[in-house]
Amino acid sequence: MIGFIKRHPYAVGLAITFHAVIAVFLIGNFWSKPIVIAVEDAGPALIEPKVAPQMPLTTMTVDQALIDQQLERIREQETQRQAEQARQLAEAQEREQRIAQLQRQQEEESRRADQARREAEQERQRIAAERQRAEAEQRRAEEARRVAAQAEQQRARAEQERARAEQQARETAQQAERQRQAEERRLAELTELQKQAEAERVREEQRQLELAEQARQQEAERARQAAIAEEEARQREAARQREIRNLRQSYVSSITAKVRENWRTPADISSDAQCELVIVQERDGSVVSVRTERCNAPATEQFKQAAERAVLRASPLPQAPVPEVYERTIRFVFKP
Repeated sequence: MIGFIKRHPYAVGLAITFHAVIAVFLIGNFWSKPIVIAVEDAGPALIEPKVAPQMPLTTMTVDQALIDQQLERIREQETQRQAEQARQLAEAQEREQRIAQLQRQQEEESRRADQARREAEQERQRIAAERQRAEAEQRRAEEARRVAAQAEQQRARAEQERARAEQQARETAQQAERQRQAEERRLAELTELQKQAEAERVREEQRQLELAEQARQQEAERARQAAIAEEEARQREAARQREIRNLRQSYVSSITAKVRENWRTPADISSDAQCELVIVQERDGSVVSVRTERCNAPATEQFKQAAERAVLRASPLPQAPVPEVYERTIRFVFKP
């Protein structure tokens, strides 16, 4: 309920004012003739209240068309404001979704870069293990040559064994060469992988810079949209204030016109006489008091009294079209 009142303050104010005016009229007429209930002592029998006849309620015509017109205008303004707020909210949500999508893309690119680095590290470790195995094979080949040298010294006793050992040594050397060449190819591949990882890192940094620039531009766009919305709100408020000023001028003019309608020109009154009337009124237009101030020289005491009587005859005065226009004390210069 409180949220509804905050969203529609003017409509709620007008509705309360309208119902308050009707309630004042009804209560005034109801209290004008009180209901009297007479009870007679009839012993143990049932007591039947006697209700005195009630005078018919007197009604006053309220300018419902004017009130409806003001209510419709305020509802249209409220509808436009809510539509504008909904549009701005939708745009803000769309921008937040785009930012969230960009962040997810950044996280995915970072994850892929980390995966590539891990795979390159695993390949480097595998190549290191292969290098260790090649070194072990080389050591074994050297041991074979040492055995072959010993076999050469014992050639007379083990020529055949020496030949086999030499053949084995040659095969081992060939295998070691093949392994060395394979190791060199793996090192070249690792170097290429490292170059690719570095290129990927550079591309990732460039993407991060581009994403940061996009985020900055989006933030600038959000700030610009907020400034536009603030300016539009200020213009709407200025238009509302101008409308209230126009309504207030029309309201005071209607009161002045009604006082002039009830003016009775006394004898010997100068046409140049004028005074400032100070009127204290209720919200329903009932005049509480009236006095004259700042009268010019031609305004006699008779003129002042006639002006005050005209105000009293004009009571009730026209009601304020909207609550913002109502003033309990009204001042205006009266000149018949």
